[in-house]
Amino acid sequence: MTVFLKLFALLILLSPGASAFECPQAAQPGAAAAEKAEDCPWAGAARLLGEKADKNENLEPVFAAHAPGVLRQLETDRASGVLGLWGESINYDELANGVIVHPGILSFIASRLGAAQPRGKIAHAGLEHTYGYLFSLLPTKFGFKRARWVRPDLEDGLGLRRGSAGPAPAEGTLLANITCLAGSIALKDDAAASAELSKVLPHCGASIRAYASRPVRRGRLTEETVLPGGRKIVLRTDFAPFLKAAGGNSHLLVYSVYDSARGRASLISAFPVNEGFVKNAISPAGLGAGKPVQTRYNAYVEGLTGAGKFKGLRSVSVIE
Repeated sequence: MTVFLKLFALLILLSPGASAFECPQAAQPGAAAAEKAEDCPWAGAARLLGEKADKNENLEPVFAAHAPGVLRQLETDRASGVLGLWGESINYDELANGVIVHPGILSFIASRLGAAQPRGKIAHAGLEHTYGYLFSLLPTKFGFKRARWVRPDLEDGLGLRRGSAGPAPAEGTLLANITCLAGSIALKDDAAASAELSKVLPHCGASIRAYASRPVRRGRLTEETVLPGGRKIVLRTDFAPFLKAAGGNSHLLVYSVYDSARGRASLISAFPVNEGFVKNAISPAGLGAGKPVQTRYNAYVEGLTGAGKFKGLRSVSVIE
C-alpha cells in the first residue's frame, strides 16, 4: 500500500463529518453479546464501513486505515484459486434474526477477491465466513461471528501455530489457511475436490500444511436426499477432535455440501464446538431413512434451501 493511499485514508477519516472510530463499543441493553478487546479493530471498522456503504461511498479508506492487512490478503487470495473450493451461504442468521454482514462490505470484499457479487442475501461462503465475519456486528447467543478467528481456540485445540488460523497470519492468508484447514478435513475423500485443494496448499501457512498432511480421524454426519429431476445432494458435517480442550470447545466442525450437478463437494463453514453440540448433532434419534434433510449453518443450496420439505437418509460414520 502506498504512502499516498495511507495519507489519503487518514485525511478522509479525519475530515469534518467523519464518524469517530469506537471499539469496543458499549453493548445495548439486552444485547446477546458485548464487544471486548478481541473484537477490535474489526467492530469499529465495521461501523465506519457500514456508514460509508449506506452513503455509497468508497470503503477503501476505512480498510486502509483500520484493516490494511486484509486488503493485502485479498490481493493475494485473488490469484490463489481458493474461491473455487467453496459453495454459497445466506447472509442472514435466523436464530439471531438479523443480517450477518453489511451487504456493502461483502460487495467490496467480493470485488477485491474477483468473486461473484452477492445475489441479494446469497454470497460466496468462503469470503463471507472468513473476512466477512470479521466485520459482522450481529450479536448472537454464541457471541460475535468473528470469535472463531480472533480467539486462539482452533489453534490451541488442533496444535497449530498461534495466529495461523487468525485474521493476521504470519504465513498464508485467513481465507487460504481456513480453506486448507477445513478442506483437509472435509474434502480429502472427494477426488475432484481434493485435487483442487492440492493446488491451493502452497498458498497456506506451514503450520496449516503440516496439519493437512496428517490423517485426521473424525466423525461425520451425512444427510442425503434427491431433488426433483434426480439431482443428489449430500450434506456433510465433519467433527475433527481437538488434541486438547480449548475455550470450552472440543472439536472443529466443518460443513460441506456434495452436489451431483457440480460433481464434487464444496466447503460452507467451519467453527469450534463443544462435546455437547457434537452429541446432540449425531443423536441416534435423528438417524435413519425418511428423516428431514435441510441445510444448516447459513448454507445455501439452490433447489433445497427454502424450497420445501425434503426427506432422506441421515447416518453417522467414522473416517480415518
